[in-house]
Amino acid sequence: MTIENRFDIPLVAAMALKEKQIQQNYRPIIAVHKWFARRPGTLFRALALAEFGNAPLADIYFKANHFPGRKVADPFMGGGIPLIEANRVGCDVQDFDINPMSAWIVREEIAHLDLDVYTSTANRFLDDLRAQIGELYRTDCPRYGDTDVPVKYFLWVKVLNCEKCGHTMDLFPGYLLAEDARHPKNVLMCAECGDLNEVSDRKDPGKCQGCRTVLRAEGPARRNRCVCPSCGHQNRYPNAEQGAPWHRLFAIEYYNPVRKDEHKGRFFKKPDEKDLRRLSTAVERCQRLQPGFIPDEAIPAGDETGRLHRWGYRHYREMFNARQLLGLASSCRLIANIPDRRLRYALATNLSDLLRYQNMLCRYDTWALKSLDIFSVHGFPVGLIQCESNLLGIINGGGANVGSGGWTNIIDKYTKAKRYCDAPFEVRR
Repeated sequence: MTIENRFDIPLVAAMALKEKQIQQNYRPIIAVHKWFARRPGTLFRALALAEFGNAPLADIYFKANHFPGRKVADPFMGGGIPLIEANRVGCDVQDFDINPMSAWIVREEIAHLDLDVYTSTANRFLDDLRAQIGELYRTDCPRYGDTDVPVKYFLWVKVLNCEKCGHTMDLFPGYLLAEDARHPKNVLMCAECGDLNEVSDRKDPGKCQGCRTVLRAEGPARRNRCVCPSCGHQNRYPNAEQGAPWHRLFAIEYYNPVRKDEHKGRFFKKPDEKDLRRLSTAVERCQRLQPGFIPDEAIPAGDETGRLHRWGYRHYREMFNARQLLGLASSCRLIANIPDRRLRYALATNLSDLLRYQNMLCRYDTWALKSLDIFSVHGFPVGLIQCESNLLGIINGGGANVGSGGWTNIIDKYTKAKRYCDAPFEVRR
């Protein structure tokens, strides 16, 4: 055995640290599907080379290696990193896991995929999906007057009925929509009329440009309490007796490709009547959906799901709004009709990964100005402000994705992951 002598701890530790800082660039294969706590591939490549190699680790790590006949087993494979690294150096691998999701993900990581065929199939799928639901992800630009531009994010606030008078109140923890880090100014919503105002000083924001109400950054909801603006009663939340939380659409971030060169910063707007009509259309179409793809299963009790139960969520479908359910069900139907099983499985894997961005537990990062997926923390974080990403995704004129959480984002990451399978590499820096 050579591992005791040839495993170079300082070398491996330094490389593993760099990899974990931006793992998707070092090991694109992890983008096949989300898996918690993925270990650095650097570590397992080094273990295999130290055990089976015949030279110092530093001399062979960045070279091609092949160890046919060597057998590696992992009875608790999880996301499959040991299997992937052992497979890369020609070992015979056998891996197992009690979790069926683990088996599905690792199979998708290892199985060969014709990328040209996948790309053409994914493009046809996206074209069909856009034809069905694309109109629901468009809006008009009030700043420049352009019509039919793509929405990046819909922003929602939880609402609560007053226990005393029944008045419906917004549970805003604060009215700050965007900080002045990646946008020229701070964006504050007016608590009175809902207009969006751009201000230089959050501590002294001045008055709303629309109704002249004094702007403020602090919201009424804090420490699980909110005072009713109608009767003054102090309400507590969450209130599971009222069922799953209701939400109100209060802001939209959109993308205007025509004005992006002349406009500084992002594009924000208050929803207009057309936006609300599109939402009503989504609700009506969702109600007409045939059963089959939207699950009716109850959310089981558990360490993390207990938080969902405290908020009144009882069934998985309650974690999505109507537009998301419509888009996801439409996606399922199109994928189910793909005749080739390998391609169908690939897009089904993409759909599963997409779910972490397409639900009403995603939050909006006011500094980075992007959606935070449901698993950005290890649990089910239930915030008061939720972010609904454009399910289709947006591609700019240069072919790059705009925003996060859409089909184009997932397909792009998956393509890079499978391209890495065909031509793996190491980052030498």
